[in-house]
Amino acid sequence: MLFSDRSIWTMIHGIVLGGAALMGLFTALFALWTLPAAPAGATPGPPSRRLAGLLGVTAAALWLTVIAGTYVNFPQYRIVPPEGVTDLRQYPRFLIDASPDTAWLHSFGMESKEHMPWIAAILATAVAFVGARYRSALLADARLRGISIAFLGIAFALTAFIALMGTFINKVAPLQ
Repeated sequence: MLFSDRSIWTMIHGIVLGGAALMGLFTALFALWTLPAAPAGATPGPPSRRLAGLLGVTAAALWLTVIAGTYVNFPQYRIVPPEGVTDLRQYPRFLIDASPDTAWLHSFGMESKEHMPWIAAILATAVAFVGARYRSALLADARLRGISIAFLGIAFALTAFIALMGTFINKVAPLQ
């Protein structure tokens, strides 16, 4: 069924929240890369405030994605089938593990999805904190800006990889 509770939560987690997080990460990276450097000691102007807001919203979207995935979708993925069940479509983990062709999706893909999102959310939160605390310094200090770009780049790469693994897993064994 396309619109069951389980599939709706999967869509909210992956498309709405995960999509917002990916777009926010890309936009923040682009902004940090292209905004002109602020003079040292300058009063935070509109670009600094907007960037700080963007970083905060991005970190929040990433945390909402991680929390929804961990506490709403993941338990549904791990449901153990009762004894004697042969139709594993309602039990995604066991459906994936049942075939040698797709077992890697659990052992590599899903295991990655259990840990990497937390790292991405922590990195995005660190940059959001720096953006909120040191608004104009983030645009003026080349080292601080470079570290922020590196952290956001890692968070973006992890989030994109996680989204790809989620797409593969949902293609083979969707939460129905």
